[in-house]
Amino acid sequence: MYEREYDGKTYTLEASGGLINSSLVMRDRETDSYWSLMKSEVIGGKLAGLKMKELPVSEKMRWRDWVAKYPNTEVLSVNGREDAFPVYEDYFSSPEGFRGSKAVDSRLPTKAPIFAFQWNGKAYAVPQSAVTNGTAYDLGGAWVFFYRPPNVEKFWSTDAFISEKNFVKRGVKWRSVGSKCVFNSETGKFEPEGDTPCPEALPGYDTFWYNWSLNHDEVILLGVK
Repeated sequence: MYEREYDGKTYTLEASGGLINSSLVMRDRETDSYWSLMKSEVIGGKLAGLKMKELPVSEKMRWRDWVAKYPNTEVLSVNGREDAFPVYEDYFSSPEGFRGSKAVDSRLPTKAPIFAFQWNGKAYAVPQSAVTNGTAYDLGGAWVFFYRPPNVEKFWSTDAFISEKNFVKRGVKWRSVGSKCVFNSETGKFEPEGDTPCPEALPGYDTFWYNWSLNHDEVILLGVK
């Protein structure tokens, strides 16, 4: 999810009908510029070069899990339908990318599910398989923490946080060093046990390796030896 207000102006975004490296490109109605979601940047038009601001607020999960977590959810009907067509079943089960796209970077399989993010102008990725039950990495100047429950679907959102100090697992719980915050795997958040601020959510999203690596020339891959 991205911010749509820049320099005091609010932009109306819609699908452009185009793809770059099998990844969605949006278009704004105000300037007819093209916004690449994978690059987090406007790549054409009057606003070309604008860096998009990512918002770490989205969650993906099955409906049954969502409604258990948010029982008062209202459902938007589209053309009288409230259920989604199973158009992505073949795509998720196939080892190939969209219309046969394949990753050029062979460090991971084309459809390996990853959590992708950018930090200090560099593109990073960590395989979902490396962060089950939680793990932390040193980026050199900051620490990142990722968590995925065991046995969840690949489209389930990875919980991600960033801090100046490390994260450690004590017993069965992950804690943020330097604060009195404990990670709650049920809520997917760090919760305070004192008055110190908790780690910030790390903007990023779950995607496939080919989507991310085809749109970024040099990806720093965590969790792979």
